[in-house]
Parts: sequence; structure tokens; C-alpha cells
Amino acid sequence: MNQIKKMDQYCIDYESISSIQLMERAAKSCFEWIINNIQLKTVPFIILSGNGNNGGDGVCLARMLHLHGVEVIVYILNISNNSSRDFLISKKKALKYGVELQNIYEKGEFPSLDKNESYLVDAIFGTGYNRIIKNKYWKSFFYHINNKNKFKCVISIDIPSGLFMEKSQNNFETIIKATHTLSFQTPKLPFLFPSYVDYIGKWYLLDIGWNHHFLQKMNTKNILVDETYINTLLNNKKNKRKKFSHKGDYGHGIIIGGSYGMIGAVALSGEASLRSGIGKLTIYVPSCGYQIIQTLLPEAIIKTNNEKYLNEIVIKNNINAICIGMGMGKNYKTIKALENFLKNKDNSIPMIIDADAINILSERIELLNFIPENTIITPHPKEFSRLFGLWKNEYHKLNMLRKISKKYKIFVILKGAYSIISTPKGVIYFNTTGNPGMSTAGSGDVLSGIIMSFLSQGYSPKKSCIMGVYLHGLSGDIASKKFSQQSLISRDINKYIGEAFNIINN
Repeated sequence: MNQIKKMDQYCIDYESISSIQLMERAAKSCFEWIINNIQLKTVPFIILSGNGNNGGDGVCLARMLHLHGVEVIVYILNISNNSSRDFLISKKKALKYGVELQNIYEKGEFPSLDKNESYLVDAIFGTGYNRIIKNKYWKSFFYHINNKNKFKCVISIDIPSGLFMEKSQNNFETIIKATHTLSFQTPKLPFLFPSYVDYIGKWYLLDIGWNHHFLQKMNTKNILVDETYINTLLNNKKNKRKKFSHKGDYGHGIIIGGSYGMIGAVALSGEASLRSGIGKLTIYVPSCGYQIIQTLLPEAIIKTNNEKYLNEIVIKNNINAICIGMGMGKNYKTIKALENFLKNKDNSIPMIIDADAINILSERIELLNFIPENTIITPHPKEFSRLFGLWKNEYHKLNMLRKISKKYKIFVILKGAYSIISTPKGVIYFNTTGNPGMSTAGSGDVLSGIIMSFLSQGYSPKKSCIMGVYLHGLSGDIASKKFSQQSLISRDINKYIGEAFNIINN
């Protein structure tokens, strides 16, 4: 919240622009989005406005729609007795141009809002709102908006009114349920939380002219990984192969896992590593997996033992990165093998811990103390809760991630929509690629294989996590367009890793 204020103030101080001009700029960006994305025709717009700056945005928007020939009416909710200066300026200008403004006071009748299934614009509260509405009249009014009307769509400006920016909330009755949220410049943290998806709808970022250089310099502990960010992160020179290079230049990684009936997980991870540029790959599986891996991945070196499960883990060759856990099961001999491995491994080799290795750790929590610094673990929410406990709300979840990463000095990738990457320095990254079709068996194995490939090639654990999660999601996005989300399987993700690389590198 403080950073938003700083950016607004920077525009005012250094770009010779007043706060009311910044409000006009915000309203114009919303107006342009509406005329480009909504079929206006004869359907009226109803704008619910507070009397603060967010309400000022709504009143400015109403004036622009009115001058464009759109039927529009503004209802001003007088929840507060104090009106902001810029709201009053905006209101006066709207009245001058003939915009219909009506006041709603406590104890008055609720207006009929759903004439001809109108469009509703929510501009009641902005990002600074952080109090639950307790007044019965206004609580009833919000219920009336959400449940007693039929709108073609509900558009919230900047953030759905009643939604808190920086703290959790237990009462959801006084949050506007938007179908579209038009936010300014940067996404707000609640946009990335599953608890609020039914209130935010689909969100869009509108450019209101914040200084991008100043924005990038701001100190923040929450970073969105999008196409712009990934382009600044990726070392293109390193990614381009030299004419006289050989496989030894691109690292040697080992994938350790598999058990009888679960060899496919290792195969998926191995293919993902090979598709992501690794120079040399060793796969260590029980002997029951030898023929399967040899057939599916002839490019890989295969090491085995004489069991249907791993009962010993030994690394003899020069290895640049380790990935362990997928499909390995929880046989008591496997658990003992993992314990011995963690207690005796070379801590200079970067490592990813996934799947059953995480589940074993959750039952042998003391083994966390033997995980080397900068190790990467990749749990889905249930694996995370088994390992570290349940969270109370989304903000508690972020605090847990930060504390765990700092305590053990590890990277945690919490998989899901907007997969979260937590770092030992307390910075959290939210990924923007991926889709629900990737909620399928083996998708996490593919992700671990991609990350291990980057580690093997010499990328830092942080870069490997960020690039791996982004590439994995982008590959899934390409695959879902080819096959649909419903029919997407993990092998499809592997199939389009190369195409995802082409998009990132161009």
C-alpha cells in the first residue's frame, strides 16, 4: 500500500502532474478498456461511487462515458462523512457536463440497479480500505448488490470494494463480487490468492504512466514473474550455444527415484531435463525400471540396484545437480537409504527434493536439519502441509514460507496457480504462466526435471527456480491451446518445452 502511494507521489513530484490529473489518467485508462472490450450499444452503465479518490475515478469515468454517448448514472454511497478534495473536483466537473448523480444515505431505500441487465462499475473503496463494514444498512446494501441484481458484468476499479490489500479478513459479505477488475500498473497481492478468485474475477493491468525505472528500483519482497521480468533475468548469451561447445559444457545431472509401478514419474522428469538443455543425464532407479527408462530415454545413462525399490543411493560420477524423490515410494529400506544419503552427501552439489522424498521428510522431520543450504523443495499444498503444517489464511501462508526458507536457508516452490517461489532472503516470487489443465499426474515431475537441468547448466538455485517454473507453465499454456485443458497430460508439457524456449529467447 505504501509503495502505491510512493509511485503516485513520484508521478506528482517529478512529472509535473497534479493528483487530479493522475485521477483523470486512471479514469481514461478504464474508459479505453471499456470501449475496446464492452459492446456498449443501448445498455446503461451504473457506477457505484464512494466519496474518496476511488470514487473520484468512478465519477471521472462516468463523465467520459456520458460524453461518449453512453447512458450512465452514478450512485454516491455516503458511507463516510469526509469527501476527498479530488473527488469533489471530479464531482463538480461531472455535474457541469450533465452526468446524473444520486446520493445514497444510510436508511434510504436501495435503488433498483438491474434495469435492462445493465453494466455495473464498482468504485466505492480503493486500495487503502482496511475495515470491515459493521453498519447493518451498508452490509445489507452490499448483499443487495451481490445477490439481488442481474448485471451483464461487474467491473471493479483497481480492487473490488471491501477487499483488503495487506491483511486477511474473515467477513466476505461486504466485498463486491466483480467479474472484471481493472487495476492500475501492478497486480495487488490478493489477486494471486485462491481465496479471492470469486471476488476478483478476471483481472487486467492498465498503464497509468508510472515511471518504470523508479518502479523497478523499489524495494519489495513480493515480485511477479511475467514475460518482462523473465527477459531481464535470462542470460541470453549463456543460453546460446557456442559453435565448438560439447555436452560437457552443459552439465551432468542425476535423477534419483522410481519404484515398482512408479517408474513413469522418473521418465517424465528425465525427458523434461533433456528437453531443457542438460548436457548429460544419469537416471538412478531400481532394476525394475531399467528396461522402461532405456526404452523411453535412450539418451540417458541408467544406474540401478537389484530391488523393486531403492535400498541404496550412491553417487560416484562427477555430478552438477541432483533431483530426488519422484516415484521412489516409502519402503522402509528406501527411507533408510534417503537418510544415509542426506547425512553423507556432498553439500556442494545443488539439489531438488520432490514428491516421495518430501513425504518421507514429513515423517522424519529431523532429517530437515541435514538438507544443505540452497536446496530446492517442490511441494504441492498437501505435501507442504504434511511437512510444515496448515496455514490459517493466505497471508499466514506467505509468512510460513518466508520463515521456513530463512530458517533452513532453502528455496520452496509451492505449486499451484501463481506458483510461489520462496527464497532464503525472504523474497517471494509469483509465477504468471500455467493453467488448470496442468493439474494432472506427472506435471510436478516435469517441473523438477526442468529445474534440475538449469541447475546442472550452472544457473543459480534462484534463477533455476524462477526460469524453471515459468518455462514449465509456458509449455503447459502452449500445450493447452493445442489439446485443450481437459485433455492435457504431462507428456504434452514436455513436448512443447522447445516451443516455450523459442518464445522466451525471441
